[in-house]
Amino acid sequence: MSSIYQPVFSKNPEPGHEPKDILTFDQFLLLLKEEEDYYPGEQHQTKLMITRLRKIFYDKWGWNKELIKGAAKVESRYDVLIIEEGTEHTKEIKRFKNFAYSPKHRSVVYKNNDKVYGDTRAGQPTFIYSHDHQEVVLPDGNYCDIAHILAGIDAANHRQIVTPLPDFLRFLQFMAPYVGFNMDMATWLGDIGSASGDFFFYKLLHGIPADIKEQQNYIEINAPGSDMLGNIDTYVINSSYDVRTNNGMRFTEILEDYYKNDQSPRKSRITIFCKEVGLGSWNGTSFSEEEKWIKYYQKQLRNETSFQVFSVTDEKIHSVWMPLVVWFGFYKDILKGDELLKIFLEALKTEIKKEM
Repeated sequence: MSSIYQPVFSKNPEPGHEPKDILTFDQFLLLLKEEEDYYPGEQHQTKLMITRLRKIFYDKWGWNKELIKGAAKVESRYDVLIIEEGTEHTKEIKRFKNFAYSPKHRSVVYKNNDKVYGDTRAGQPTFIYSHDHQEVVLPDGNYCDIAHILAGIDAANHRQIVTPLPDFLRFLQFMAPYVGFNMDMATWLGDIGSASGDFFFYKLLHGIPADIKEQQNYIEINAPGSDMLGNIDTYVINSSYDVRTNNGMRFTEILEDYYKNDQSPRKSRITIFCKEVGLGSWNGTSFSEEEKWIKYYQKQLRNETSFQVFSVTDEKIHSVWMPLVVWFGFYKDILKGDELLKIFLEALKTEIKKEM
């Protein structure tokens, strides 16, 4: 391998996912419908239901305090726990301590007052979250992370700037790291930033930069094709359906229409995504706003990566200086933010040509 690349579509599950554990789109949709029906009378409150479904997969801590503050008070059906040992029912959470990888694990379990099961399943894991079921096989054979769509649209429904500053200092936000749109951070920018952050930690842990093979491995882990397809479809669904209404389609109906209706906007997903993220129109070789987009997101990606580094560092001292050196650009050659943006852009160019 001579250079790194960014996958956008994938016919294989992401690293660590066994094909036998992957659900089909239809199977996962049935699980989501069960979750919608847990709230009788609210199934067509599309905006609210997106939040409730998102919180199965992404909830607590940074999601409520930093990323999607506007939905913080919406109660989730399940309890979310962070535990030391992982099982097939949990998802690994990246953490570093004493310059070593020290992961935690996220567990989603029934509460003791569940409206269906009462306290008979209290503390037991949920099937919908087990085996990372959010990654599904679509009808066309591509793999897609549906939970990324929930996270991104919920962020768009509660739009905000992401900054470490408290509310009363928000007027100083441009003097600190900030991401201008939480939807970006909850989707593609966050995934690319996670890969960049892993490049940084590899250098700290091993004393040398990650080679091409290791860099690609981190891209496949943090920003695999299934995640990036989910990220792209987030913007398409967000711009094509009424996801902000409190009296509209069930969100599962939106997903079903988008992925199974041959007339759905997914046929132009790359074109729509590129317009939604500010790349502008396509002339066959380049985008009209390409240079402006690169310049803007170079800073945004560096800021996002500094947040990522902070969020996965357990120690207070290191969690201060490490994000700062990232933000100030001291590890630019290690982080490879510019290159990561460019390979994503090249992947989009490759795919948009197929839609023409």
